[in-house]
Amino acid sequence: MSGAAERTGCVVLDAGNTKTRVAVWRDDPCGAQLWQGGEELGVLPTPTTTDPSPAAGVAALAAGTPTLPSVLVSVSPAATERLRERLPALAVVDHTWDLPFRCDVEAPERVGADRLCNMAAAAALGRDAVLVVDAGTATTFDLLLAGAFVGGFIAPGMALAAEALGERAARLAPVPFASAPFAPGRNTHDAMQRGAFHVGVHGVAGVIEAFSARYPDLHVVLTGGCGRYVATAEQPWDPLWTLRGAAVLWRRRTA
Repeated sequence: MSGAAERTGCVVLDAGNTKTRVAVWRDDPCGAQLWQGGEELGVLPTPTTTDPSPAAGVAALAAGTPTLPSVLVSVSPAATERLRERLPALAVVDHTWDLPFRCDVEAPERVGADRLCNMAAAAALGRDAVLVVDAGTATTFDLLLAGAFVGGFIAPGMALAAEALGERAARLAPVPFASAPFAPGRNTHDAMQRGAFHVGVHGVAGVIEAFSARYPDLHVVLTGGCGRYVATAEQPWDPLWTLRGAAVLWRRRTA
């Protein structure tokens, strides 16, 4: 495709605390909303100060679509630095970008770029009340009400809480966080795994229920690696939600 019919868009990198997800968005010249598209290119460990090696793989995924600019959403300063070294033209989302919502919080400059992107995607829905639950290393609950980001909750992630218990308790060993039956564990390992899973999932579900009771007609979006465990038919899981928001912001920035 070329000329007026050429599709444009961006490659989005979402560098979380543990994983970096890469996806490509292409703007449809026929008028489809950019935030509705998206093709995942891969998920790799997030580069760190002690292990910068994943940066090469992440940059290679982004460079695989050389005609499109790369946009980074990052909660990790180390990852941002490592990826900028590999991708000098990388655009990094922050609070100074043209946001499609008002920031009714005390210090917008301290809000994570992932949360800003989550709210940008929520604003693109055009709904009056949206709760975005991002269940990753941390679990965040962020509210968009009448066009304004009003803040939310930040809590330890479900898997992180399970890991911390195994590390801090003298007689308990870490167990992997995974789906588990709702039945008493007959040994320490099973009791820990089932406790971590069900207390985590039902805890997140309980907070969603409380928000929904307070704000009528609340639309709930679940994202983040552990979001799939809380998803229902009425509240589906969207692992690309944060990247959708970055694509929305990039489109506004280049319009």
